[in-house]
Amino acid sequence: MRHHSTVLGQAITVPDQAGDEGHVLVVLADIDDFEVSRLSRGDEWAEGMLAAAAAAVERCAAGYAPERHGAVVAVPPDAWMVTFHGADPTELRATGRRFAALVRDRVQAACGVAVTVGISRPRTGSARVEAATAEAVSALDHKLVSGGDAVYDLAEVRAAHAGGAGPVPVPDRVEERLARCIRRGDATGAVATLRSWIERVSAVDGVTPDVLREWLAAEVLYALEVAGQRRLSDGSTDWIAACSRLPLNEVVEMYDIHDRSYLVLWLEQLLPRIVASHTAPSPARHVLAVVERYIQDHYADDLRLVTVSEAVFVSPYYISHLFQRELGTTFLKYLTAVRMRHGRRLLAETDLPVELVAEQVGYQAPKRFRELFKRTFHVTPSEYRRQVTTPVLRAVG
Repeated sequence: MRHHSTVLGQAITVPDQAGDEGHVLVVLADIDDFEVSRLSRGDEWAEGMLAAAAAAVERCAAGYAPERHGAVVAVPPDAWMVTFHGADPTELRATGRRFAALVRDRVQAACGVAVTVGISRPRTGSARVEAATAEAVSALDHKLVSGGDAVYDLAEVRAAHAGGAGPVPVPDRVEERLARCIRRGDATGAVATLRSWIERVSAVDGVTPDVLREWLAAEVLYALEVAGQRRLSDGSTDWIAACSRLPLNEVVEMYDIHDRSYLVLWLEQLLPRIVASHTAPSPARHVLAVVERYIQDHYADDLRLVTVSEAVFVSPYYISHLFQRELGTTFLKYLTAVRMRHGRRLLAETDLPVELVAEQVGYQAPKRFRELFKRTFHVTPSEYRRQVTTPVLRAVG
């Protein structure tokens, strides 16, 4: 029987020779830093190295009885997979570990390259091949945070990360440094900032490959926001414009990367495009940015156009003109949108009475806040809170 799976982004066919009651275990070997080495040493070297590595894996498999394993399956461009089967899961796991260590040593000896190997747990059932294949990929993926040139047994990897104490806090924030690089057009500095950050956070206890990717995706989206000049009428980022410069599917590609050197290559292709999309703001846009920042910092005050004008030393007529020309809105509509956004957040995240929420976003008259909230979101503040929270959640919060 043959099964179709996707392994490291490649569609492959995997044989299943186990009996109806048998267990299946998958061993997946991957050359470390292959693409980086190919770029530096050339295609001819890469072709010769891959041929030698494939032959070494075949020789390792030939040392085991044919009835105990399936054929060696190539996973382009630089990985190979072998399925083992047997009735005893303990013996099967020991066989997989011995084979993984043998492959790692033999390929290194034959080709002079580092190899990382992932091992699944023994799996049974009708979807055992698919399950074991996915687990081998998951085990191999661990080299993203723990480094290559190793054998990763999924059972051991999961045991090491079991019982975590909740979300891992980001230990090192680099947004300010990243923003400075983008604003001065320094793509090389932006890449270096994130490359060194990846190395540091990968060493933090509790950081898994998925956590690292989520953090890195957030940094890339932050870079997009810094580079973007266009804002919506409420001051938020125009993400449609941002994503027209960098389609999100290119960000999603990161989730198929399982090697830190590949992440750096990905950043070296991505960040220069983001940096290039950033242009220095015009004097008018700079003035508007100062006004927007003042509103964001003082929206809870009794703000009026004239008070903002006096605070930033710009004519109120010019401010009105900029809001209309650059954002297509008025000062008052912009201020209201900012207040409504913060009011909605307070309603969802706190138990504050509506009257106090109104006061904290700049409205001394709760009735006025209710009117504007319903006009903006087509629902009253109390109705909105009921939609997004439950009594249990509010009690816990």
